[in-house]
Amino acid sequence: MNNRSAIQNFANLSFLQAANVLAQILLIPIIAHKAGLIEFGQIMVAASYAAMVSILINYGSNQSGVKDVALHRADRSLLSQTFYSIYYTRGLLLLLSFLLLSVIFFVSPSHYRHFLSANTIILAEMLNPFFFFVGMQQLFLYNLSNLIAKIISALLILFFITSSKEGIWVNFLIGIPSILANLFLMLHIIRKYQLFHFMVSFRELKKYVRTNFYLTGNNACVQLQQSYFLFVVSSMGDGMILAAYSLTDKIIWSFRMLIISFFNTIYPRAALRYQQSPDAWKQMKRKLSYLISILFLAVALVLFFFPDTIIHIVSPESNAMATVYLRYVALVPLIAALNSLNVADLLIKQQYKYIFIIAVLLLFIAILFAQILISLQQPGLFGLYLLVIECSSIPLYLYFIRKTNQLY
Repeated sequence: MNNRSAIQNFANLSFLQAANVLAQILLIPIIAHKAGLIEFGQIMVAASYAAMVSILINYGSNQSGVKDVALHRADRSLLSQTFYSIYYTRGLLLLLSFLLLSVIFFVSPSHYRHFLSANTIILAEMLNPFFFFVGMQQLFLYNLSNLIAKIISALLILFFITSSKEGIWVNFLIGIPSILANLFLMLHIIRKYQLFHFMVSFRELKKYVRTNFYLTGNNACVQLQQSYFLFVVSSMGDGMILAAYSLTDKIIWSFRMLIISFFNTIYPRAALRYQQSPDAWKQMKRKLSYLISILFLAVALVLFFFPDTIIHIVSPESNAMATVYLRYVALVPLIAALNSLNVADLLIKQQYKYIFIIAVLLLFIAILFAQILISLQQPGLFGLYLLVIECSSIPLYLYFIRKTNQLY
């Protein structure tokens, strides 16, 4: 690929990724306005459940699969093996997820209907061929299809959701267009790359499960770090506090989506750069750190000085608590963006075990700090949760990166 086509591809990719993130962000005020602020909190709790289960079903394939596809892109046999190994494993894990749903029916019947509705999101993620398109560095069609799916979801919510009574169907309507989009993308991959059906042996599945254990454990712990306190706040039974925290969490989540899009753009290139030379990756990381710092420092200033305006745009009604929370978390997007480069550093060195250890340590910190906040009985301090957890991740990643540098 020449420089001109590479630049054009990157420009198209960046535009569509930005449009996808924007469409996802626009869903927040649409849901809040159509379903109401109290129902919004319940919808977000169910969405967090769907995200957690999706991580377990994907089983690290959105990370390891990217590398495998990139390495085997010229070998149709190995490419077919990678593709079908991932989907066989996902299918088995999807069946197991139904057992979890049956447990929720007995343990938390008040949440069951919302959680059941969110299963379309889980199915969509099970079918999601994101790993393949990233590995091939051909994300145009993927991003375009997902953008159309998000627009259709927004239109369905605008048309069908008229009050909080219909709020239970929000996650269902979000998932349906994504299921259709991902089915189309899977069929496109199979036809374009002529992937033949690969009968995966039990040994291959066992190897895949063992290899991706640490990645999955890490992803699950990271999601729990973000969702645990949301579940705790939900159990308190105060709808307005849940709504305030849900709004703040979702706004920060929007920036995380932007960071993930950026990460997915640079990760394949970072892996190739590291293969060429570890020093080349260090130079790339340094330059990206400067760029990220400038961009997300501006974001932090906007969040800190204009929280009222942001909450007014997102929420159908004013929420003083959400405004306070948003000021607390102003620096979170900056810290998360910088730390994404540390995650990339360990990933390209295949230090999955270290990533998992970090995630487990952070989860312990999250649970401990959440209990401290609840015991203080000061809801105004709940916004500190996201900031403390994000700040705790930096020294842990730097410590383990220093350890890996001694090995290479």
